[in-house]
Amino acid sequence: MHLPDEDTEFLNAHYHSRWKELSEGNTRGLLIEDYPLPDGYTPKSTHLMLLVPDSYPGGMIDMFYFDPPVCRTDGTEIGNLLDEFHFGQQWQRWSRHYDWRPGVDNISTHVTFVSNQLKSEI
Repeated sequence: MHLPDEDTEFLNAHYHSRWKELSEGNTRGLLIEDYPLPDGYTPKSTHLMLLVPDSYPGGMIDMFYFDPPVCRTDGTEIGNLLDEFHFGQQWQRWSRHYDWRPGVDNISTHVTFVSNQLKSEI
C-alpha cells in the first residue's frame, strides 16, 4: 500500500513516528499508535486502526478500530461495538458510517470523523 502524499503529510504532521501502514494478505490498514482519547474514556490513549480498501482514495474508509478496547469512564455502554480480528490481533470495531465524498474525504477527514464520534459519544 502506498498512501497519497496528502495523507502522509497529514500523518507526519500530527502523528510523526507513531503511524505505519499494515498489510496482511489482501487486507490493508493504517495504524496510529498512542491515539489520544478525549476525557470521559479509559484508557487515556489507544491504538487506532483503519482498514484501507484497495480502491482508496476513491473508495471509502469505513468504521474504525481500537486496541486496547475503549470504555466510557462513567460505565455507560457504547453502542455498535464488535470485536474483530485483523493483522494478527483482536480489535474493538466502532461501527460508525457517513457518506464518503471521493476526491474530498481522505485519512485526515476520517481521523476527524473518529475524533468527532468520540466526542459525541460522551
